[in-house]
Amino acid sequence: MLLYTSELVAPRPNRGQGLLRFKQNINYRERLRRSFARSTIHGMQHVFQERHFWQRCLWLTIVVGAVIVGFGLYSELRHRLNEQQLVSLIETTQMPVYHIEFPAVAVCPWNHVNWQRAESAKMRFLPRHPDAELRETFHQLLIVLEQANFGNFRKAQSLAHRNLTEFKSINIMQLINYLSYRCDEIFVRDSCVFDETPYDCCKLFVPEQTEKGQCLVFNSLISDLSRKKQLTYKFYPYKLSTAGEESGLKFTLNVNHSFVRPGPSVRFGMNLMVKEPKQWSHEMVYHLYPDTENFVAVHPTVAETSENTYFMSPSKRRCYFDNEQNPYFLDNSLPYNRGNCLASCLHQVVSRICSCSTPVFLPPIEDLRQCGVTDAQCLGDNADIFSYVKTGEQDKYINDSRRGHFCDCPENCNSQQYKMTLNVRKLNYPENSTDHQIKAQVYYGQRVMTKIITKLKYTDLDLLANFGGIISLYIGASMMSFVEFFAVVGKLLWVVIKDGYAKAKGRVK
Repeated sequence: MLLYTSELVAPRPNRGQGLLRFKQNINYRERLRRSFARSTIHGMQHVFQERHFWQRCLWLTIVVGAVIVGFGLYSELRHRLNEQQLVSLIETTQMPVYHIEFPAVAVCPWNHVNWQRAESAKMRFLPRHPDAELRETFHQLLIVLEQANFGNFRKAQSLAHRNLTEFKSINIMQLINYLSYRCDEIFVRDSCVFDETPYDCCKLFVPEQTEKGQCLVFNSLISDLSRKKQLTYKFYPYKLSTAGEESGLKFTLNVNHSFVRPGPSVRFGMNLMVKEPKQWSHEMVYHLYPDTENFVAVHPTVAETSENTYFMSPSKRRCYFDNEQNPYFLDNSLPYNRGNCLASCLHQVVSRICSCSTPVFLPPIEDLRQCGVTDAQCLGDNADIFSYVKTGEQDKYINDSRRGHFCDCPENCNSQQYKMTLNVRKLNYPENSTDHQIKAQVYYGQRVMTKIITKLKYTDLDLLANFGGIISLYIGASMMSFVEFFAVVGKLLWVVIKDGYAKAKGRVK
């Protein structure tokens, strides 16, 4: 029998090849000591190799304390990850403006009725040979439509006491669009210029429905005419690479007071609306007065949300991606943004209260009848509900007893925002000139813009990196140390199971 340094062996009987190895009875403590004697986890060698018991206890206390502190810090990092805090950072302040589409520009008259067509409208929309009362009621209807916009339904209440039986068949949208100003009536011929290139104004501006009624809109994608442009011209909607006066959109409007009703009526003027090309409408408008030159500088900002927030709920993220559905936005014909969501939500409120739709002002609702003259009472009585939007949790902070409607419409996660400045100066005419005009320019204030990106403040990757730093600092371990630890534990479990099985088998015999 031969004694080797690591095991007990002997020659095999009957001249067999090799050595006969004898099984050694090693207890579990000795196995642990041997396994951790060469461990890469700092301190474990001292726990099992120190000669004195108090030294082994000291090192065990140090190792356990370091592990507890390390995993305590890990739980704090895990809590930070679960908070899902968002942070908005300025990615760049030098993003060229040609990366985004030039904003849509809408020209909306203060007075929506061209009174030169009032008589022809009577012949077109009233029955043949109307009596004086019917003609007077129609005249009062046109006065109501003068300032036809969605927030001005209160004036419709004045029609409630009149006999409206003959008006049930009148299509209000067709009537309003028939009376609206046409492109060739208000634009000075050959006055439209974009990017220093002259255009036919009536090819550049197309009629389009907004919350302000029918407007003439440039660079939009809402109406069918605008969408046809995109199919035939790949660079539509237009983009612009330059900035400053004379670089963007320029146009001149004729001031024709003969279009306005004589007497104390709404005087001639225009509203200027600047919105995104795919946006239905915008509540902010600028007033363009006769005999003025108006300069609107647009300063766009691009806001994007990182895809690492996609797993978050929209209510916590406070925005919606394009493929997410907001319950308040039921219109599939428009892309999601805050303006389109508010318009769609408002139209649902109108349909719920008055059981009709107003496609002349808001995105159309399929299979729902249009509001007619006979619905004026309902629209007027509930005008305060339609004109006031309540948002979020405002009731917790504001004591507001006004009636209104609730629409939860966050921004699109990838959106554009416009900050604008308006400068106005008096328009100077040549001597003996009898012209009255309105001139306007809309242009970028700078060639570059700011891009803001919103993302998670703390991600899974940050958690992994910080956890690696913690375990390296406190216990000097790495990923291989964990592999080594679990391998040792696995071996011990296998030995325990194997020994237990052998004992059970021996008792059975």
